[in-house]
Amino acid sequence: MRKSMGLVRWIIIIICLIVFCGSAAYLLQYVMDKVDAEKEFNQLRESSRDLSKLYEQNNDLIGWIEVPGTKINYPVMQTPSDPEFYLHRDFNKEYSDSGTPFLDAGSVVMPRVVAADDAVYGSFAEGETLNVTWNWLIYGHHMMYGNMFAGLDKFEDQEFQQKHPLFTFEVYDPKTDTTYTADYEIFAACRSEIQPEGSTAFQYYQYASFIDEETFNEYVAGVKAESTYDTGITPQYGEQLVTLSTCAYHAEEGRFYIAGRRVK
Repeated sequence: MRKSMGLVRWIIIIICLIVFCGSAAYLLQYVMDKVDAEKEFNQLRESSRDLSKLYEQNNDLIGWIEVPGTKINYPVMQTPSDPEFYLHRDFNKEYSDSGTPFLDAGSVVMPRVVAADDAVYGSFAEGETLNVTWNWLIYGHHMMYGNMFAGLDKFEDQEFQQKHPLFTFEVYDPKTDTTYTADYEIFAACRSEIQPEGSTAFQYYQYASFIDEETFNEYVAGVKAESTYDTGITPQYGEQLVTLSTCAYHAEEGRFYIAGRRVK
C-alpha cells in the first residue's frame, strides 16, 4: 500500500512538472512573440513614419493612429475584401497574435469604388463610388503589457481623459501622395458589449458607414449615453468622428471604446 501510494505521488509530481514546463514554454513563446511584434512596429516608427514609404511597402495602409498617455502608436490597415485580415497579421502580412490595428470595412476615409469582392457589396452596387463616412471605426487587440489598444481603458478614468484629451489620426491619400493629419477631441469613453442577434440595444459597432445627419445624431446620442462620464462635448453633424475599439473583460463579449471628434 505504501509503495503504491509513493508511486502515485511520483506520477502526480511528474505530471505537474510536465504541465508546468509546458505552460512556462507557452508563456515564454507568447512573450517572445509580443516582443518581436513590437520590434517590427518600432522599426516602422523609427523610419520617420513616412506614410508614403510605408504605403509602398504595403498598400493596405490607410493611416497611422497615436494616442498620448498610452502605447498606441501604430499603422492602421484596411482590407475591404477581407475585413479582419489584420486581426492576426502584422504589417508584413505574417501571422501575429497581436495583429495590426485595422479600419472597419464600412468606413471610408477616401472615396473608393465598390468591387465585387468588397465586404459592403450587396448593400452597394459594384462600381459605385462610396463617399467619405462620418465615423471611422478602428479596431485593435487588448494585449498584455499594454500593447496594441490595451491602453484605451485608461480613459475610463475621467481625470486621465482630462490630462490626455486628444489623439492623432493621420490619413494617407495614395492618389495625391498626401498625408492628412488631424487631432481628435475625446467626447466619450464607453464600456459596451456585442449584443445577441435581434437585440434592439444600441450597438456602436454597427455605425461605421453612415453619412446622413439622422444616423450621425443617433450615433452620438447612443455613444454619450454609454459613456462612463460626461465630457460636456456633443459633436455636431459635419464634424468627422473616429472611434477606437478593443476587447474588455467586464462581460463575455465585452468591449471598450473611445470616440473623438476632429478638432477644427
